[in-house]
Order: sequence, then C-alpha cells, then structure tokens
Amino acid sequence: MQVRRRNPCLLEVDDALVPDLSALLRGQARLDSEVVCSLLCPISGNRLPLSAVEARVIAGISALQWHALDDVSAMHGVSPDAIASMAERGLLCSDADDDDSTRLREAEAQLASMGWHPHAAVYHALSRWHAVEGDEGARDHGDPAHLERLRSHAAIHGELPPHFHVRDDAVDHIRLPLEPLDDSFARVLRTRRTTRHFRSDVSLPLADFNRVLYGTFGAIGTEILAPQMVAIKRTSASGGGLHPIEAYPLAIDVEGLAPGLYHYEAKRHALALLEPMTREQARDLAATLTIGQTYFAEAHALAFHVARLDRHHWKYRRHPKAYKAVLLDSGHLSQTFYLLAAERGLGAFYTAAINDADVSDRLRLDPLREIVIGANGLGVPDPSRTSLQLNPEPYNPANADALAP
Repeated sequence: MQVRRRNPCLLEVDDALVPDLSALLRGQARLDSEVVCSLLCPISGNRLPLSAVEARVIAGISALQWHALDDVSAMHGVSPDAIASMAERGLLCSDADDDDSTRLREAEAQLASMGWHPHAAVYHALSRWHAVEGDEGARDHGDPAHLERLRSHAAIHGELPPHFHVRDDAVDHIRLPLEPLDDSFARVLRTRRTTRHFRSDVSLPLADFNRVLYGTFGAIGTEILAPQMVAIKRTSASGGGLHPIEAYPLAIDVEGLAPGLYHYEAKRHALALLEPMTREQARDLAATLTIGQTYFAEAHALAFHVARLDRHHWKYRRHPKAYKAVLLDSGHLSQTFYLLAAERGLGAFYTAAINDADVSDRLRLDPLREIVIGANGLGVPDPSRTSLQLNPEPYNPANADALAP
C-alpha cells in the first residue's frame, strides 16, 4: 500500500470540554478542557479526530506523491498498522482498491479538476445540513413569547448594537436632498417584504408563477463568446456573467400545475417534472427541507437555488472569492424574485436555513458539482395574520434628529 497526505488538508486545533474524572471520583460534577486536533474533510464534511502523533505523520508527507507505507512507518516511528488505520479513517489517502479509498481519491480529483478553493470546499462541506429540525414552526410566536426570547438572548450576549450606525470620527456631515419614494417603481420597492403567512383557501395563479419564474430565472438574451461558449443575460447581475444558478421549483398549490419537484429549463422556458407527488406530500417535504419552518411550507411554491460550480469555477479556478460570488448570485436572484412578487401583490421569502444535503439527495445532484444554496418561496399572502413578520411604522430621515439614538 502507498499513502499520501489529503489534498486539500486543513487541520483544526480546538478545546473540548470533558468530564473531570478526578473530581467525579470525589463526588463532584465538573468539566475540564483538553486540546483536540481534527482533520476537516472537504468530502464528507466531518471532523476526523487525530492524535499528536498522527498530526506529525500528516505534516511529514507530501500530497503530491505517493509514499510506501513501510517508508512512512520507518520515517516516523509508527507501526505500519497505525498508518493503515489512518488511511482507513480518511486521515490519509491510499492507493488501495477498496470502495472507500477509491471514492476518496476520485472525490479529491474532482475537487481539483473543478477548481474548488480548498478553504471554500471545507467550509461548504462542514456547513451542509442533513435532517436538521428546528423549533421555529412549533414554538410560541406570540408577542410576549417573542419578547422573552429577545430578552433572554440579550442577557447572554449583550444588547443589540444600534439600528442606525454613526461614525464618531466623521469630519463633516452633508445632508442630502430627500425625494419622496412615491412613483410606481418606488411603490413596488416599498411593498417588497418577507412573507410568512399564506392563504390556504386559494391556489396560486399559474400566470403569476410563470411571471416570477421567468422574470427571475429566465434568459432574456444570449451572446456567443466563442465556439461552444455562450453567455446568457438575466434580469439580475452575475459574477463574470456566468449565471450558474439553476431553479428547482417545488410546486405545492399552483393552478393547473401538478404538485412535485421540477427543474426550470431556461432554454425552453419549461418545467421538467422530476418527482410527482400529492399536495400534502409536497407541503410535508417543504417543511422537512426548510428544517421544520412550517410557515414556509404554507407557501404555494418554492424555488431552490442550485449553483452549477463546474460552470462557475471553470473561469474562477481556486479563486478565493469564487464561493462568495456564487452566494451573491443567489442573493441577486432572490431580490428580483421579491420585486416580481411584490409587483403582482404576492408574498415572497428567501431562506438559507434548509437541509441542503437532503435537497441535493432528493434532486439527485452531484454534491461537489452542484450545490444547494437556499430557497425562495411564493404565494398568495394572508393579510389577516402578521405575527411572524415585521410590521414597521413609516420612517422619514428628515425627523432623525428628533428620534432617540
């Protein structure tokens, strides 16, 4: 067997709380801390614990060439069985032909060929969620309960920083002319808001769903840059003009559209049905994929944002800003989605609190090539309920001096 260092290979040194055994023997319950070291795996998203000796072995071999197991053993004074164990646990790569070793080598090769930045790959893998279920849907959302949660949070973490930030080191202040936002476009901007209450007694008109889907994710222009290299134009900006994000709608209650998971094909402005289901199944799936946020499952449709990194990273290979640019693309699309919803008098939301690993599995995606970022939701709002959303009073900067800081 031959082994090499993982590539990429990021180690984390941290403190872990452990029971103080000596205190426990004296009948006392007390925690102590110990230093722990882990390898952060960009493939599985797991923290793989390792000892100081194993960290020394990892730091002493190359990721670019193979080393005979016996040579590594002799070099570091560690038994061959211990080196083999490190390979079995994923701390080292090996050239063994078993399934786990083969998958690890192939996955690392795919990361390299696609141009993932190593830090971004580790962050992405460790921040993916599977089967997470929060209490947002089940907890009390009344004003007293919400106020108590805010007070408890402030008691632990301190007061919330001021809503209006002012620089004390400014050398001057220049008041700008205040023009009222009262034209037709401004009214759409004022109407734009996050909605968490939707009507269950009506369906979302297909024409409205069609308008928001096409206006957000549709192609409104193309340009041939070179043979087999075509740029598309959407109504939102995109890093490098690449537009790598695909929309995967989950239709729940859309007029004339069967419930289920779809892929929006921008080339034909068409929906490709991937998984049909009943309305109840679609609503349950929406709640599960949004970590139990049942109010988001009240929406009439969701659209999951899935980035094709093979397209994006083709240009921005191992670029330290590439992952950030992809996330910003999703934000641009989300705000266009909001505006189109507001134009039609519809409610919209965006959430990144999703079980992205489960969405990926359900859509049968390649998790290194296609990543799930977040989800927009759309529906007919229920104005009779407002407890789950902000209800701000109008604000005018002309009156700022009369307000408390």
